Amino acid sequence: MASDPRHPLLADTSSLIAVANTDQWDVLAESLALTTTNVCKHELQNHVTSNAYAPEGSREQYLKEGSKRVLDHVDDDSSSWSCVTVVPRPHGPDAGEESLKQELSEHGDSYQVVSLLDGAARRSIRQLVDDHGYDIDVVGPPYLLYVLFDNELISKAEFCEATGEMIRTEGWTGYEVVKNAWASIPVDCSEFLDDDILPP
Repeated sequence: MASDPRHPLLADTSSLIAVANTDQWDVLAESLALTTTNVCKHELQNHVTSNAYAPEGSREQYLKEGSKRVLDHVDDDSSSWSCVTVVPRPHGPDAGEESLKQELSEHGDSYQVVSLLDGAARRSIRQLVDDHGYDIDVVGPPYLLYVLFDNELISKAEFCEATGEMIRTEGWTGYEVVKNAWASIPVDCSEFLDDDILPP
């Protein structure tokens, strides 16, 4: 574990679950080299354990299924994903996000993109990136799908539909949340998606 490489993409728990529950998960898992932290991995394991008997179609089942997919991939020896250990280990409800901040404080030069779901955490990490002078994009989970589209691994329709699916499944409603979901993504999906899930 200690020699795990740091890939240019760093993602937190919620971001990984969000992409794991889209139709493009298999392409993403096979195509992107991505890094997460031991703290995020622990959060994923907690989702699987604590939601063992989650009702069909529930948010708990969604968390469990997405977490299981991510863990299976991170633990697969043939996978190009890595898990880095953050010390000292943060605790509490925002531990995963805090672990990304710690990792970036010490190894920011290793990363080009950081993907987090939480808007406040993204603002906090942007501040850290600015303070250290790092050249890192701090983005939401849909950006990981955009990387696939940008590298011609999925079509525009597939990208738009998977992003729309993510926004609906995550229950992202409201002007700011939808706007944040599309931040940093220069793609017009209006021919594929309804206005309520498009950027304003």
